[in-house]
Amino acid sequence: MFALKTLANLCTTQSTLQHSIRTAKVFKPNLLLSKHRNIKVQDGQWVEKDTVLTLQNNLVLYPGENTSIAHDYTIRANVPGFVVLTTESVKPYPHSPLYRYVNSGNDVKRNFIHIVPPRRQAAFRLVDQL
Repeated sequence: MFALKTLANLCTTQSTLQHSIRTAKVFKPNLLLSKHRNIKVQDGQWVEKDTVLTLQNNLVLYPGENTSIAHDYTIRANVPGFVVLTTESVKPYPHSPLYRYVNSGNDVKRNFIHIVPPRRQAAFRLVDQL
């Protein structure tokens, strides 16, 4: 009799444990899951084409030379080269909300990420050498 009660208790405990594990996976909110949104490369690092440079929720880093930005603010390299992080003054377009603010004499600085391709070797030859 005691063995049957213990076995029944053990079965209900295991099923409750399995149920709680299953529901914990199903009802886990997405806010607790880390998205690892940050800068993926260092200043001066070599990157290849289509390498993800940053993952961000807002525009913390703006795309610069030889970079592109996606709808989710992911910045990628368009060409292979070296990463350069800079802080620059913004020159907004006339339809931008910042245009009047900047034209009134205020300075707006933003962080940009650029890709600088390596220098190409000069392949100059004289006509006589061809």
